[in-house]
Amino acid sequence: METTYFINCKTLADVKKLYKNLALQHHPDRPGGNTEVMQRINAEYKSIIDDPVFKFTEQSSQDKEDYFKFPDIINQIIHFDITIEICGSWIWLSGDTRKYCKQLKEIGFFYAYKKKMWYWRPSDYKSANRKPRSMEYIRFKYGSDVIDRQENYEIEAGNT
Repeated sequence: METTYFINCKTLADVKKLYKNLALQHHPDRPGGNTEVMQRINAEYKSIIDDPVFKFTEQSSQDKEDYFKFPDIINQIIHFDITIEICGSWIWLSGDTRKYCKQLKEIGFFYAYKKKMWYWRPSDYKSANRKPRSMEYIRFKYGSDVIDRQENYEIEAGNT
């Protein structure tokens, strides 16, 4: 499919921003909207979003930096006497975390009061949904891996 609407977009964020503006302008439920134009915009947007090459090559430098930070963060907390759980690209910590509060904040963790757990997330994360999710839901949707602290190992970059 030939790109006409998104030809000047350099990043995935640019594509998403332009799509939002085009949808506001051309959506058939809006004044002056056109169903045929909106269908072409949707098809083009879907082909770009589904293109794995575009997603990979257009990652922001912050995305790449977060990818390389992930193992370092795990290595900094692996020896804490807490439970470390990876759900998707987030790290969740539970157990007796009170004695590690200062270190966790310095590393970049945040405290989720309702879950009574600490979490780390990629810096570019933007929530599309403000509805609180339970840990059971998060585990079901993104999977869950608990890191075994009993093993004495370190994670290397690229082998997560």
